[in-house]
Amino acid sequence: MKRLQLWLIGAAFLCASVSHLGAQETPAADFNPDANTLAMPPVGAHWLRVLSPTVLELTLITTKQADAPPTQWNFVDDKSQLHLPAADTFQVLSNGKAIPVAELGFKRRPLYAPLVKRDLRIANCLYLKLAQPITENAAVEVKSPVLTQKIVAKSDVARLSAAIHVNQIGYAPLLAKKAQVGLYLGSLGELEIPTPTFQLVDFKSNKEVFAGPLTPRRDEGYTYTVKPYQQVWEADFSAYQTPGQYRLRVSGLGVSYPFFINDGVAAAFARTYALGLYHQRCGTENALPFTRFLHDKCHVAPADVPTEDFTKIQAKLASMSGDFKREPRHTAPQLKDTAASRYPFVRAGKVEVAGGHHDAGDYSKYTINSAQLIHHLIFAADALPGVAALDNLGLPESGDGQSDVLQIAKWEADFLAKMQDEDGGFYFLVYPRDRSYEGDVTPDKGDPQVVFPKTTSVTAAATAALAQAASSPVFRKQFPATATVYLEKAKKGWAFLQRAIAAHGRDGAYQKITHYGDTFLHDDELAWAATEIFLATGDASAHEQVLKNFDPASREATKWGWVRLFDAYGCAIRSYVFATRSGRVGAEKLNAAHLQKCEEQILLGGQDQANWSRANAYGTSFPTESKRFRNGGWYFPLSSAFDLAVAAQLKAAPQWMESILGNLNFEGGANPNNVSFVTGMGWKRQREIVHQYAQNDRRVLPPSGLPLGAVQEGFPYLDKYKKELGTLTFPSDGDKDNAYPFYDRWGDTFNTSTEFVIINQARGLATLAWLMAATPQAKQPWRAASAKIILSPNLKIGETVAAKLQVENLDLNGAQIVWEAMGQEPVFTRDYSFTLRQPGPQWIEAEALWPDGRRAFAILEFEAR
Repeated sequence: MKRLQLWLIGAAFLCASVSHLGAQETPAADFNPDANTLAMPPVGAHWLRVLSPTVLELTLITTKQADAPPTQWNFVDDKSQLHLPAADTFQVLSNGKAIPVAELGFKRRPLYAPLVKRDLRIANCLYLKLAQPITENAAVEVKSPVLTQKIVAKSDVARLSAAIHVNQIGYAPLLAKKAQVGLYLGSLGELEIPTPTFQLVDFKSNKEVFAGPLTPRRDEGYTYTVKPYQQVWEADFSAYQTPGQYRLRVSGLGVSYPFFINDGVAAAFARTYALGLYHQRCGTENALPFTRFLHDKCHVAPADVPTEDFTKIQAKLASMSGDFKREPRHTAPQLKDTAASRYPFVRAGKVEVAGGHHDAGDYSKYTINSAQLIHHLIFAADALPGVAALDNLGLPESGDGQSDVLQIAKWEADFLAKMQDEDGGFYFLVYPRDRSYEGDVTPDKGDPQVVFPKTTSVTAAATAALAQAASSPVFRKQFPATATVYLEKAKKGWAFLQRAIAAHGRDGAYQKITHYGDTFLHDDELAWAATEIFLATGDASAHEQVLKNFDPASREATKWGWVRLFDAYGCAIRSYVFATRSGRVGAEKLNAAHLQKCEEQILLGGQDQANWSRANAYGTSFPTESKRFRNGGWYFPLSSAFDLAVAAQLKAAPQWMESILGNLNFEGGANPNNVSFVTGMGWKRQREIVHQYAQNDRRVLPPSGLPLGAVQEGFPYLDKYKKELGTLTFPSDGDKDNAYPFYDRWGDTFNTSTEFVIINQARGLATLAWLMAATPQAKQPWRAASAKIILSPNLKIGETVAAKLQVENLDLNGAQIVWEAMGQEPVFTRDYSFTLRQPGPQWIEAEALWPDGRRAFAILEFEAR
């Protein structure tokens, strides 16, 4: 998952003419952060929030030149010591009455730092703790020499609160419904909640429909002197089940973002994840009516099989495999070039490898991740009730009578089958021929590609995945001819592995290229391959290898000694446990002792996730071990929830579902930043992500449906900013006693530690499809809807253009509509208007999202005069 850590950092590689760099902004003096939550605050924007009756927040968006200190609100010296003005330099007026300021606090963090063009925006927050409370609905004004303009707010009971954190997509009526309340105030610590009660209010009428107490939900596991998240409270409104749109209100704090209570929440997430995988498809186009993020067919040209003349590839192999000596068991020669491969290419010239999915933010395709995507989706169709029956996820294949989830897996497996050489081995990956990343193009303008040498780890993973698909009862039923082809390829891969080990020994057969497939050398992939070959063919010798070489309960089968079900070991365990349940083999063919150990690992893995969720103030399964070592990155809540969904099939326990929902809520916006960590959902969205298409298309917002890492250790080094982003943060992320809290460490910037891979997408979709299958939306017909944009006739420069969205056979009431247009900030609105800025070709797009996840897209190109 760290593949893009050095993605051309330090190089000016992207096209400077990308149109979203010039989006028109609201003037700083007029900016209102609550008027359009998709808008990026401009430099100079400032606002006042009444956080509670006794705490005010003053925010100023600043910038700075490279290698120069901030010029405004620079209250932190070069030793990270805070020097605030005296409290009495601030005058607070409530309905004209002066209220003394008792104490000041401060925090600072970069808000926006795009990769391509330096555009640093820093969020500076001053906190004023008052000696007396402000009354409700009072007009509040703050005056101070540090303020250059008048700054006012109102303590409206219905004001939007930054301290109330809800799943912005919604909650299922019959499942648990929980939200959190809390806010980090920098040097002042955490916000004290004045009245620990909450009310659920109807969105339209603002009428209270439910009320309850807030209960403490303290975070556990951090080893800082000042422990974070000790003043977080939980609102539980599970007892309220009436569908509708609501807000959560907390006395003295205001209200949350709107959200729905309805049966469509799981479908909304599942269809969004499916759309994200559609956006990752390779070898085809992304097209209307399924998306507005369009591109033509990509990477359809055959890839080269490299020879010694491919000098850049030879150098890349040497660099990637350079640390092979760190593992004493790596007794094979370094795979420093193609000539050093123990498994020379049989094919020469070109090989056709179109298809599959772009593995992550770049356009490469990694065989080992391809295999894992197939495993998780095939497993979900076989073992998670109702998943195989879903045929309405909003894909081109939807409504054809075959499983959408299986067809996503088949799209990947058809590609994987092409990655096999004539001797049965599988190529390591598909990669750009002449550079590391295709960083300045959309995929349809992608580079010539090559395949990398074969290794035993990827061959074992591919063998396992194809054998699993071939022996899946539901896959065989829907795609019998394809299953036969897959099985033959799996057998051929297995034979390759047996020859390799016979010739070089178990350790000597392995050669490292990158960290992919290197966690346990190839031991886990071999265990998975042996398991799947046995389950698919009944091969007794393969079963013997499983029992001899793989102990599921051993510490060696965990990552770092505590991460269970990791990589291919997890795949092997799941497949063995559910082999009889899914109808692959009879129970009498399994080894009872091995089966029991595998079942125990699944239950323990689920319990780990549940324990971590329970120890988390916000209910997500961020490991306490990571807290102890103060590590963060590559953490995806719904990917973690997959282990809970699997455990729930073996044992009915309320804790499994409670933790799944905690992870769902965190990803949907119930986190300290109120940001949705899946693109295309929520009221507050990230725009700068590690994704080559998103960096090179014309839009401000990235393609919908892509999961984002939800916990990050800090800001990365970026060429345009060097180390500035980290050094600007106050309190420091690295403070050993009182660090900036982990879940608050968010910034809208390029951060490779938040980059997903297709495994995260597959695990998330599997979990969500299972949840959706238990709702009425499981049988709701859906594929796509035709939509169009209607423009007003005035298309002259300087005039206002009015736009409406029309969707065939669908009512837009209740839909969340996002508009984007050339040179404009994105915005949520039913009817859209904007001012034309320049003559010539223009574009406008709309994306409508209904509460059950159905979407409609429209694009209009026109000429401005």
